[in-house]
Amino acid sequence: MITAIGPVHLERFGTEDRIVEAKAEITTSARDVILQVDDPRLAALADRLEAAGKHVVRCSATDASADVAVIRSAEVGVSGEMHTVVMGGAVLATDVVLPTGTQPSNVACALAVAVAVGVAADTAVARLGDLPSVDHRLQAIPSAGGFAVLDDTYNANPAGARAALDALRSVGAGGRRVVVTPGMVELGPKQRQENRRFGTEIAAVADDLVVVGRTNRRALLAGATTVGSDGRPDPVTVTCVPHRPAAVEWVRTRLGAGDAVLYENDLPDHYP
Repeated sequence: MITAIGPVHLERFGTEDRIVEAKAEITTSARDVILQVDDPRLAALADRLEAAGKHVVRCSATDASADVAVIRSAEVGVSGEMHTVVMGGAVLATDVVLPTGTQPSNVACALAVAVAVGVAADTAVARLGDLPSVDHRLQAIPSAGGFAVLDDTYNANPAGARAALDALRSVGAGGRRVVVTPGMVELGPKQRQENRRFGTEIAAVADDLVVVGRTNRRALLAGATTVGSDGRPDPVTVTCVPHRPAAVEWVRTRLGAGDAVLYENDLPDHYP
């Protein structure tokens, strides 16, 4: 199973095409291959492997015609989002609530795995109702101060960061929205570009950006302060702090009931 291709670890592999080829090595001796085909590179790999005689299961979070699809249909607040599950063109469920931060494409791939090892499709789908959230992966946590906390500190890739901002947009509706982040690393030549873009995307959602450390500070500031980039009536307010404890203290002393904060990524100590 391959769930995604992204620029994480690009500084080691050089290109995303090489990342695809490296991940594809796990399919060499596989009989069944499960791929998330919303990524065109994995869709192309699916065609290639199928032509080579593999049994390929195509999974999607957007295309109901895929072999397995889990498609977002509605929000249900801070606790999660409602999804429709489709297998082989048949709708198996329309009211499945997944925890905030759960990637529908990952769930589609997991369902495909279950069916591949002999679990009945209906049985597998029924188990989604109590699917647990993953610690520090866009985990929704209540705070003593009454504001919502989205803990995404174990995430470090552009696609996941965008998903986190989407969650903040819905969770923090009506209150003050804050993003705390040191940015993303191990993106090779794309690191500055991706962090600048992330800064721009933050400015379109958040009222405040708290930049942690120095590693990506310039890139995040360049994106967040670009004139006209945020599409908001008021520009995002930017605060720079030296480390995460200072950011946590900033949040605790400024946020209250109805507000929301997203902690996006947490770099190892050897990054300044």
